Amino acid sequence: MNIPVRTYHHGNLAEAVLERAAEVIDQEGIEALSLRGIAKDLGVSHSAPNRHFKNKAALLSALATDGWQKAASATLQAAEATGNDNPHVRLNAMGRGYLRWAMENRALFRSIYHPDVSRQASEALAEAVEKFAATVRAEIEATQKDGRHPEVSLSVLTIFTNAVPTGAAMLLLDPLVGEQMASDEEIEALIGGVINLVVPLPETP
Repeated sequence: MNIPVRTYHHGNLAEAVLERAAEVIDQEGIEALSLRGIAKDLGVSHSAPNRHFKNKAALLSALATDGWQKAASATLQAAEATGNDNPHVRLNAMGRGYLRWAMENRALFRSIYHPDVSRQASEALAEAVEKFAATVRAEIEATQKDGRHPEVSLSVLTIFTNAVPTGAAMLLLDPLVGEQMASDEEIEALIGGVINLVVPLPETP
């Protein structure tokens, strides 16, 4: 499958390289990824990307870091934006924020779940991901203490809560099985419908 090539002019070359790397992995596979190929696609000298990434492994490590940081930021910011202390409201918003980010960043979302990308995650990134996961678990536990599925173990509830938005994103972004949605309103309605099944919002009096 051919993918559009964006010629780089001025700005943040490292960011442009990461964006292009995610596109190549998403559309052509990780075997097609090379720093020289990205340099050619961006219209820069073949050595220019090496100023930021010394080799392919370093590029994949940076890509994993970039993707997870952005996913975590979108998730946590969505919770804070509610201005609400209710754990159901906060967790629902987190699920929407994560799924919305995935839908808006298909290439980066799909690439960070590629095993060859995640394998290059640094120790610092692994610790950051665990910290993020712990924050999500705390919110899940708060909803359980507030009456959400008290009959199941916290481990099971955590897996279920995390798996649904991640799996939904993978299905929706798969060109073979994903739904075709024409408008932002349709996408937002679908996101809300999926997350509301996982974390129902409290009824308003």
